[in-house]
Amino acid sequence: MAVDTIQGQARDSALRMGRWAMGSSEAAATTLGIAFALVMLVGAARAQGTPAGGPEVPIPELRLWEENMKKFGRQHADERSKGIDESAVWYYDGERVFYQVADCTSDPLWNTFAQNSEETYRAYVLQNNGGIPGWRIFPHGLLMDYKRTGDEDSKRAAILLAKNARFADRGGGPGEGLSRETAYCINAYLVAEALGEPRNPNLQKAVGYALGHIDQWFVRNSSRNWAPFMFGLTAEALIAYYEQVEQDPRILSAIKLGCDECWKRAWREKEQAFFYREDNPARGTADLNLLVAPAYAWVYLQTGDTTYRDRGDKAFAGGVRGAWLGGGKQFSQNYRWSFDYVKWRTEAERRRVAGEQPGGESPASR
Repeated sequence: MAVDTIQGQARDSALRMGRWAMGSSEAAATTLGIAFALVMLVGAARAQGTPAGGPEVPIPELRLWEENMKKFGRQHADERSKGIDESAVWYYDGERVFYQVADCTSDPLWNTFAQNSEETYRAYVLQNNGGIPGWRIFPHGLLMDYKRTGDEDSKRAAILLAKNARFADRGGGPGEGLSRETAYCINAYLVAEALGEPRNPNLQKAVGYALGHIDQWFVRNSSRNWAPFMFGLTAEALIAYYEQVEQDPRILSAIKLGCDECWKRAWREKEQAFFYREDNPARGTADLNLLVAPAYAWVYLQTGDTTYRDRGDKAFAGGVRGAWLGGGKQFSQNYRWSFDYVKWRTEAERRRVAGEQPGGESPASR
């Protein structure tokens, strides 16, 4: 029933997207390498794999994904005693995870679990006036809490992250070593805007930086130790920008390239997983598959190319079967973004079976 609910959400009303012009010289400079390498990739792949109008291909291991969600979610329901230790479920936004489970299951008990996580994280943010490390920026759960409860402390904490967290005053940074912080700044700016704040002047710069990071990883090949899950975090932020602000065609090109290169360089068939980092490429690590798989579902939704469905399904199933969920951090890593995998993959497959054109607006992911 819960999986049916989340798949049904994929067919509901689409996001209304605002539009704004993007043409910053800084953003253009950071993505100059992408301009030549990716221009031929936009819409290059179509109609590969399963033909339009054929039978629907189910998402593999979807039931196990749901069973693990409930089993391990209950195990990590209250980790307040761990405080701000990064091994706990608050890390990677446990509040967001539990609220998504509440929506999926229609069981209000999960709202209580979300607020357990919030008690730790929000207090930490407020005590520091938002001035926390850039890798700890998790605004989505706070936004979800404010929408549900109207709690002004959640709104205030989310806005403080966009203003005062490390690197928020500069949009992250141009070097790929700051890719996670840059992606998280984009998330924070978009959440603050959703809460009524004016558009952050660093948003466009941060998007340019994030595109530049993909360029460094996969075009210039200037990174010595890139990680597929870092690409996943960057893709998540860029997709949110694409859906909420502007359908910048560079974003689809860049994410498609990243999916292609992650598969070519980092997928390890034996483990059904991507490697963790380039400095240890021999073995795959399934714990982080579900931070990457949603990018494949989104490319499938945008292009209709079933190559991305099939690769995404392998990454999703490999993560569901192989990830260790005994730690709160790992649980949140696996369920932070994978709800969107189910939504985008379901909608893309529905469109294919119905013979509809891919692309355009996608189902609201939050």
